[in-house]
Amino acid sequence: MASEAQGTAAPNPYELYHLGDEHLTHWEIEEAEEVSRTLMGLYGDSPEALYLASKVKFYLGDYNGAIKLLEGRPKDYPEGREFLVFLTRMYGTARDFAEYPTPHFLLRYAPGKDEVLLDYAQEALEKACMEIGKDLDFFPKDKVVVEIYPTLESFSAASTLTRKEIETSGAVAICHFNRLMVLSPRLLLRGYPWMDTLAHEYVHYVISHKTRNLTPIWFHEGLAKFEESRWKSAEGRDLTPVQSHLLAQALESNSFITFEEMHPSIAKLKSREDAALAFAEVLSSIRYIVKRGGYPLLNEILQGIKGGKGVEEAVADGLATSFDDFQGAWHSYLHGLGLSKIPGLQVMATKIKEPGKKEDSPMEIEAEETRRFTTLGDTLSEENRPDAALLEYEKAHQHSGLGSPQVLNKLANSYLFNGRLEEAERLLNETMNSYPDYVSTYVTLGELHKREGEPQRAIENYLEASHINPFNPIVHQRLAILYREMGQEEEATASINRLAILLKGERTITP
Repeated sequence: MASEAQGTAAPNPYELYHLGDEHLTHWEIEEAEEVSRTLMGLYGDSPEALYLASKVKFYLGDYNGAIKLLEGRPKDYPEGREFLVFLTRMYGTARDFAEYPTPHFLLRYAPGKDEVLLDYAQEALEKACMEIGKDLDFFPKDKVVVEIYPTLESFSAASTLTRKEIETSGAVAICHFNRLMVLSPRLLLRGYPWMDTLAHEYVHYVISHKTRNLTPIWFHEGLAKFEESRWKSAEGRDLTPVQSHLLAQALESNSFITFEEMHPSIAKLKSREDAALAFAEVLSSIRYIVKRGGYPLLNEILQGIKGGKGVEEAVADGLATSFDDFQGAWHSYLHGLGLSKIPGLQVMATKIKEPGKKEDSPMEIEAEETRRFTTLGDTLSEENRPDAALLEYEKAHQHSGLGSPQVLNKLANSYLFNGRLEEAERLLNETMNSYPDYVSTYVTLGELHKREGEPQRAIENYLEASHINPFNPIVHQRLAILYREMGQEEEATASINRLAILLKGERTITP
C-alpha cells in the first residue's frame, strides 16, 4: 500500500469505523461516506468496513444496498448482525413503497389510498423548505427522504415508538436516520394535522443538520413547533387555547415539566396532559426567545450549539444573561401573557382507527352523563326525530361545556338541520377555536357556508378538513362541486382525481 511504502502505518479499521459512525451520529453524511470509502478501499472484506458502508447506504435511503452488504457476511460481528435484522424488518415495508419526487424531497408511500396525500404533501414540504430555509439559513443539498407508513406496525418498527407512546404523546411522526417518517393519517380515527406535522419534522431535519445533531429535545421540539406553521403562515405558531390553559394551570400550581424530564423524548412522558404541557412550555420558550432577538438570535444559538456549546451556554450567551435568569424571564413573560384556565377544556386523545369504530361514537365520550344524553340524541336522530334529538344534545352540552368537541359538533349539526344557522355557526366557531384539530368541525362549517351561499368560505373549511383527514370522500366531492361553481376547473379536476383515488374499486360519485 502507498502509505506503507512511505513508512506510514495504515489506519486501524476499528478506529476508521468509529470515526465514520461518529459522523453519522452527528448527521454528517458526506463525511461518513468519505470515511466509508477509505475503509472499504483498505479493508473491504472486514466486518467494520461492511457495517459502516451498510449504515451509510441506509442513511442515504438505500435499504437494498445496505442489506446486500451484510447478507451472507461474517457472523462474528454482533452489531452488524443486529443491524441486518433491523434493516430487514424495515425493508419488509420499504420494498413495497412507490416513489414521488419533488424538487427537494423524495416521498415514499404505499400505492393505494395514500396516493391522495402526495400533492398536498408536496405543497406543504416545498413551502416549508423555502420559508424555514430563509428563517434558519438552511437548504438541503440532496432530496430529503420522506416515508409515509401504511400500518401502525410498520411505523412502530421504523420509529421504535410503541402504540402507547403514540397515543399518549400524539407522536405520529419522527425525524431519524436522515429522513422523515410519518404515520398515514388514514390510520387515525380523526386524522391529524399531518401537513403541519410534515413541516414540523422537516424543522427537526434542519436543526439536526445545522447543529451536528447536538440540540437537546426541548429546544428541538420548541423550534419545530414554532416553525411548523410557516408553510402556510407568515408568523410562527402561536399558543392554542389548550396550551394557554395548561400553562395557566402550571403557573398557578408551579408544576412545570422540567427540560430535563423531557429527555430523551416528550413521547416518553407518562400522560397526554404531560406531553401537551411540555409542548406548550417549549413553544412558549421559543416564542420568548424570538420576542427578544428574532431569527438572528435563534440562529446565533444554533451556531453556538454546532460549535460545541451546551444549549444552556448558547442561550445564555445569546441573551447576555445566565440560563437561570433566562428561565426566570421566560416565566415572567408567561405571567405577562394574561393566560387563564378554561373550564372543561380537554387535551384531545390520539386514537388509532380500529375496525368498526366510528369517529363520532358516543363511546369516545368519557363522562357518563354526557355519553348517555349523546347516545339518546343519536338514537332519536336515526329515528328521524330531529327536535327531540336536539334537546338531548343540548342536555349533553349542558353537562360537558367545552369538554367534548363531539357533543359540540352534534349539537351544531342539529341546529343546522333545524335551520338555526346563526346558533350553529356560533357553536362551530367556538369549537374550532377550542379544538382546532377536530376535523368534523370544518366539514360542518363547510356545509353551513355552502348552505348560506358562501362558496369561498366553504372551500376554505373543506380544505382545512383535508389538511387533517384527506381520506373523507365527501370533502373532495364538495370541493369539486364548489370549485366548478366558482369556475376553477383546474382545482375541480384535482379534487375529482383525489376522489377517484379514494373510491377506486368502489362505487363512484359524480360531482
